[in-house]
Amino acid sequence: MSKTSDDSKLRVPRTAAELTLTVKGSRFIARAQPASSPGEARAVIEAVKAEHPDATHVVYAFRVGGSVSEEYGMSDAGEPKGTAGRPTLEVLKGSGIADVVLTTVRYFGGTKLGTGGLVRAYTEAAQAVLEKLPTRPLVAYLTARLTVTYEYLDPVQRALGEHGAELLEEEYGENVLLRFRVEAAQLDALSRAVQNVSRGTLAVRPEDGPEEA
Repeated sequence: MSKTSDDSKLRVPRTAAELTLTVKGSRFIARAQPASSPGEARAVIEAVKAEHPDATHVVYAFRVGGSVSEEYGMSDAGEPKGTAGRPTLEVLKGSGIADVVLTTVRYFGGTKLGTGGLVRAYTEAAQAVLEKLPTRPLVAYLTARLTVTYEYLDPVQRALGEHGAELLEEEYGENVLLRFRVEAAQLDALSRAVQNVSRGTLAVRPEDGPEEA
């Protein structure tokens, strides 16, 4: 499932978090970890399965792709349909956290919880581990280019530095081609600064849509 979003308030994990919840003898080991693509999320899930080969269930849900093209995945992992993966995913969707995979390992304790009990347990485990998860703001970046005459090279380079641009490539010829990476939120201010120092003769040209970091 994919979608496009311009949500600038998303956060992403800085590291991983884990906790254990015990409900009527069953242990639910919830872990939230960074993942920026479905492939990374699946690699995390397989690693958790390998770490817990005797677990009754390894339920998961993920939300990856930042704010450009979000993708979701989930699995009940043998629990009754809709009692494990779906509640976990709904917690993720409501959390404001992206680029994350959440696994919940269950070791059965001998007492059945029923469908309502399972939904509550997996929801509580997901909410609790996300509350522990250290996060940071998701920052959208753009790659852009600028062709500069030597007359304006020094002031343009200063403007790039003042707006936090990371220089990726310099190509010297009759003019100088600069490729750089900059926060999307800084692009308009940087463009104005470049126009000001060049007396309106130079223009910043974005190469593509935003990427996240």
